[in-house]
Amino acid sequence: MTTSPTNPAMAMEIMLSDILDKVFYNKQKSPQFCWDCDGDGVIDVEVYRPHGFNRDIGVIDVEKAECESCNGTGEIQEDI
Repeated sequence: MTTSPTNPAMAMEIMLSDILDKVFYNKQKSPQFCWDCDGDGVIDVEVYRPHGFNRDIGVIDVEKAECESCNGTGEIQEDI
């Protein structure tokens, strides 16, 4: 069982110290949002379809592909 200090200033100092330790001195990084795919894990890739027997003109088509930055997870894990 932990005991709380009776002095309010001391309690505030302990609380602020605990918060600052969690924010600034945390060694493990949480996953960050992937900006390349907007967190979906999938990006649009342009695919060039050339002129052929079934198509009278060449077109640029769009297909879905796995994001290379986050490997399809939508989050980027930063190294420590």
